[in-house]
Amino acid sequence: MYFLYVDESGDTGIVNSPSSFYILSGIVVHELEWHNTLEKIIDFRRCLRKDFGLKLREEIHAMNFIHNPGATARIPKYRRLRILREVLDFEASLSSISILNVVVDKSGKSAAYDVFENAWKVLLQRLHNTAENRNFPGPKKQDRSWDRHH
Repeated sequence: MYFLYVDESGDTGIVNSPSSFYILSGIVVHELEWHNTLEKIIDFRRCLRKDFGLKLREEIHAMNFIHNPGATARIPKYRRLRILREVLDFEASLSSISILNVVVDKSGKSAAYDVFENAWKVLLQRLHNTAENRNFPGPKKQDRSWDRHH
């Protein structure tokens, strides 16, 4: 079994929407790798706290770190940018995860187009197809006959 953690960016509106895109990004991890991956994330966040003063529960959003830092304004911008780089490098080092992204360009879509439903359909279809083809990291069953019958 795989866990999928999803975050969204933008909004689902088309008419008078403040954003041109709606984005879903998901991290996929196998159940047997979940605990180990979580421990790595916690250790990484502790390093960010020690090295940059970023609180463990503070969210890391690129838009906020760059343009509207809010509470993280206490951290100089060059260091916030370094945090973003550290996050990307850390994510790239996690061989136990896969990242799925869906980007809906809302320009040219009719007012009746359901941005939310279509984005989630695509994301879940990608999850299904990739899992079915065993292309996510994690244990691989040698005998697939049980899967076809259950």
